[in-house]
Order: sequence, then structure tokens, then C-alpha cells
Amino acid sequence: MQLKSAVQWIPHPDGYWILRNPEDITCIQVDDFDKQVILQLSQQPLTNILAEYDLDLEDVQNLLRDLAQAGMLEGTKPPKAKFNLLSFTIPLVNPDVWLSQHIDKFRWIWTWEFGFFLCAFIASSVAVWLASSAEVAASHQQLWIAGKNDTIFKFVLLTMLVIALHELGHAFTLKHYGGIVKEIGLLFMCLIPGCYTDTTDQYSLVRRKQRVLVVAAGVLIQVTIWAVAVWIWLLSQSNPIWHQISYLLMVAALLTVAINLNPLNKFDGYYLLVAGTGINNLRQRSFDFYLDLLRREEIEEAVETQWVLAAYAPLSIVYTVWAFTYLMSLIGNWVLLNIPIFSP
Repeated sequence: MQLKSAVQWIPHPDGYWILRNPEDITCIQVDDFDKQVILQLSQQPLTNILAEYDLDLEDVQNLLRDLAQAGMLEGTKPPKAKFNLLSFTIPLVNPDVWLSQHIDKFRWIWTWEFGFFLCAFIASSVAVWLASSAEVAASHQQLWIAGKNDTIFKFVLLTMLVIALHELGHAFTLKHYGGIVKEIGLLFMCLIPGCYTDTTDQYSLVRRKQRVLVVAAGVLIQVTIWAVAVWIWLLSQSNPIWHQISYLLMVAALLTVAINLNPLNKFDGYYLLVAGTGINNLRQRSFDFYLDLLRREEIEEAVETQWVLAAYAPLSIVYTVWAFTYLMSLIGNWVLLNIPIFSP
């Protein structure tokens, strides 16, 4: 039982260690005591380790299980995610080599000078949009009355473009900070299609600001697209095609931002909450918190995190039930209106 040679020990400012497996892109957190035990696994028999560190066999077995599930030990691989009809992914490409080849062209994006310019640009776009609210409402009415099917088709294409750029924002930001992006693919939540970028390697970043930026990059891309679309819409009133496309792009960007910022589903809002609070695996720990309460077991979570865990699980359940019910009602109404056998 020994660690893979590629495994890295990364010290964290909060006093623990991040054990990183760059081959399978997995990370786990361990304290100094666990580190000493892990380092002894290949040095002496297990019985000696138990005696020297006053450990129970179950304690070491749990530690070995965590290491094996993360693929940290020689001869182990992380288990593949089980298929779940409510949430599953389909990997498409491994973009890491391509990202490495092009990242140097875009490093200016993460400078404070560009950040200042971007904030000013977005603020001016918000001011223009609010000042033109009456015109925006008029464009909405004219657009959807004119040609519904054509409008929906264009809107879907523009939404796909926004989502693709959103995912590249995550990928390039993680690559900028030295991470590995092993996968981009399709995501299905309650059979609703979307995209995802595997940013698991963000957990090897010791600075919380960097982890927050990796997660926030996608939303920042969407807001920037919206801001650009506002100005195109404003300046293209004499060109009906560009005027229509820019308006649809504004709507696509705003809609995807609203969806992504919801922390009750595992979209960007959830991972921003995780990065901001520092509570990794927040959803599972929140449900485990209530299981411990029901079993009357000791709560091992820190006092300052317990209120977050106590709030998250019930809110998540309520939202999931509402979203699933709403989706089923939409499907039911569509079936009743469009399939002859069910039509009244």
C-alpha cells in the first residue's frame, strides 16, 4: 500500500494538506496526523502503524478507502459516476492540451487593468439598458409576435453559443491558475440539456480567491456577452437583423445567468457558495447533517458552518420538488395540446 509517484502534497494556509492526484484529477484534504500515517503505509507493517499511532483498524481502513476512491494508491482508480436519470453527464472532449497551447494569448484577461475596464463597461451597459427599458419592452413584443418559430430557433442557437463561451471561461481560468481541465461535455438535469466543464482540479488551488474566480468566470462571460449585446442592440436600430439578434442575445445571456446562479442546483451558484464558504461537498454534508441529527449522533461539523448546512438541505428539497413538478406540468400541457390521442 503506497501512494502513486505522481501524487502531490500541497500545504494549505488553513493548516491542512491537499493530496492531489494529477493523473485522475482528484483531491482530498488531510491533517498533519493523517499525513504521517499515510507516509508510513509503505514503510512498515500495518500492525506497527496501529500500535505506533494508537489507531483502530477501522480508522486506517476508512483512510485507505478514501485514498483508494480518489485513486491515490498504486493500482487504484476513482470509481466512475453512476448513471442517474435526474442528473447525468456525457463527456465529449479533453481540452487540456488545446488550452495549454492557447492560454498565453489570453493572460491579459486576468489583470487588474482589464478587470477595472470590464467593471466600467458592464456598469455603463446597465445604465443604458435601464434608460432604454421602454424600448426593450417594445422590442420584446414586436419580436415574439412577428415570427415565433423562427425566433425560437435563433434563440436556441444563441443560447448554445453563450453556454459554449461560458464553459470556455471556466476552462481558461482554471488553466491560467495552473490547473488541469480533463473534460468538457453535455450535462442533463431532469432531462434538460446543458454543458459542463470538469473543474475538479480547482480544489488543488490553495487561494480561495482563485477558486471563486474559476467558478465565477462562466457567469462573468455571460454578463460580458449581455453587455456587448446591449450596445449592439442600441446602435443597430436601423438594421433589423442585427437589432433582433442582439436582443435575443441579451435575453439568452440573462436567462442563462439566472439559471446558473441558482445555488440549489449544482450549477455555478452552488459552486460559488462552496468556494465562498469553504464548505466542500456542501450538498452531501448538509444531508448528512440531518442524518446525524435523526440518529442522535455527534455533529462533527464546525459551529460556524452548521447554520449553512442546516439551511441548505430543506431549501434544496423544496426547490427540487417545485422544479420537477413544474417541468412535468409543462410536459403534460404540451402532450395534451399536441398529441391527438390525448387532445380533448
